[in-house]
Amino acid sequence: MEFKPYSDELEMINKIHKFNNNDYTIVRLTKTMIDKNIIDANALVRNLLKKYGLVDFSKLMNGGSNGIKLNSELLLDEGKQIVKTNFYRAATRGDERFSIGGLRNLVTDRKFYVGDLIYITVNKHEEKNRIALINVTHNIPNEEFLSQYFGIDIIEDSLSRLIPKLKMIFEAGYHKNIKGIGKIAPKDAGDTFEALLGIKTNNKPIADFEELIELKVKRLKTLSTLFTLRPRFDGTPVAEYEPKDRSRVSAFTRLYGYETDKHAGYKSLYVTIGSEDAPQNTQGLYLFVNEDISRVEIRRSDENNKIEVVAYWNFKDLEKELIRKHPATLWIKAEDRMVGNQAEFRYTNAILTRSPQFMTFLSLIKIGIITYDWRGYTTPSGKYSGKNHGNAWRIKDRQRNLLFGEFEEVNI
Repeated sequence: MEFKPYSDELEMINKIHKFNNNDYTIVRLTKTMIDKNIIDANALVRNLLKKYGLVDFSKLMNGGSNGIKLNSELLLDEGKQIVKTNFYRAATRGDERFSIGGLRNLVTDRKFYVGDLIYITVNKHEEKNRIALINVTHNIPNEEFLSQYFGIDIIEDSLSRLIPKLKMIFEAGYHKNIKGIGKIAPKDAGDTFEALLGIKTNNKPIADFEELIELKVKRLKTLSTLFTLRPRFDGTPVAEYEPKDRSRVSAFTRLYGYETDKHAGYKSLYVTIGSEDAPQNTQGLYLFVNEDISRVEIRRSDENNKIEVVAYWNFKDLEKELIRKHPATLWIKAEDRMVGNQAEFRYTNAILTRSPQFMTFLSLIKIGIITYDWRGYTTPSGKYSGKNHGNAWRIKDRQRNLLFGEFEEVNI
């Protein structure tokens, strides 16, 4: 079952992430869950519990009495209370389940309602990890309580060294394009900004400034690039067509691309791939979050209307890249002008985001806010020859704040 947070619930999750940097997952309560107190421990729940050393379902014997019983903490607007949770495998088929002690009473007391979205995370309590449950639909604790409970993980030390440098760059006005003369390329404003900071241009996956703060410079109101990550193709039609893994990105373009006048004689694929409800392309490609096997898939329907997976990313690879690239990100707005045959850039404002949340990343894919861009062309047969412009995960600017725990304009 998929759990998609509504916009107000995403805002509440975002507030929690000002203070909680640990992983989380979500479960929406149904009437059946409440009546029977049986909740599906899906792959995301299982991965969370295993990662923090609390429950490994693969080691449990069938039956509720063989489960692992833990004291979990329910955080409410009125404070914290301990609830008993049991994580177990069903007696018959061994399905992974969990229960929340006193769930019906929580509903009777109007702390939970049918349809509420429950946020599940892990917090260190007296040197031990403990599960924390938060209703992000009703009875949400205030920020003061959340701050006391989780504490705040900040990057102020690095930021304190960066802001004085930003101030000098901003106050100096226009700066000549570090590239020299010629038309403006999309990366020029960013390369010039990094040069002004004394950062050498590189393609490393880690953050730019002190490996803590990623720098993203934007001239136009477009989608924001989060990171690039090549998909996997094992077990897909692409792998059947092309045995060499290093050539499969080109093979994907060849198989699902189209002909254009701009790249005559080639197969082109310049598309945005969104959720099934809003795929944003005419090639039949869309993203699907497959929680059962922990991966995000690119899917399409074949000529017989059979759904096939044509590429995918494992959750762990996506999460690793998101966290590594965006521990904190400074989004800088730039203006440009041409003076003779050389461009100049002026940097006008900066917004800092921190603590991207992977569960939110998945949720935003489901509702079409985060998409994947495929950009390239190649020969239709024989030896691959063409160009890949860098395929990337991107997010809509206006919803960028939803992905991050903190979102604030930097006072310079």
